[in-house]
Amino acid sequence: MGQAFDKDGEMLNEAYGQTKRDVFDKLIEKHPDAAEIRIRSLHEGLPENDTPTPVVSGGPSTEMPRYRCFKEVWALKIKRIDVIEDGPAVSHGLITPTDDGYSPFIADHAYMLKHQPQVGGYYVVYKDGYKSFSPEAAFEEGYTRI
Repeated sequence: MGQAFDKDGEMLNEAYGQTKRDVFDKLIEKHPDAAEIRIRSLHEGLPENDTPTPVVSGGPSTEMPRYRCFKEVWALKIKRIDVIEDGPAVSHGLITPTDDGYSPFIADHAYMLKHQPQVGGYYVVYKDGYKSFSPEAAFEEGYTRI
């Protein structure tokens, strides 16, 4: 599912398709001047008892395999993100953690572009050094502070 919005944040239209690309193309065709287009899975926001099943054209759908996480990670909840412009096409993020005793730190352009962190979510570092972002609800549902 996808939605197109104007510059004031008002929804212009919704579209559905087999792939996110189909949805995006439909919205761009109908609203080429949209200020924002949001694309998401049809399964986002389903009640917990609704099990997502993949769409398989020409064949039966079955429940996808489920996994449980037992990883240990380092993480800081994000209180604030300030964008630092380093030129017309490059920006970094100054992330301020909510946890006391931690200073704001710089997240490079690649991190900001790939993960698009949001206030309230978590800046996460895995054992191998990989840095990621996790939305608040997903992180707090899967991890317990040790």
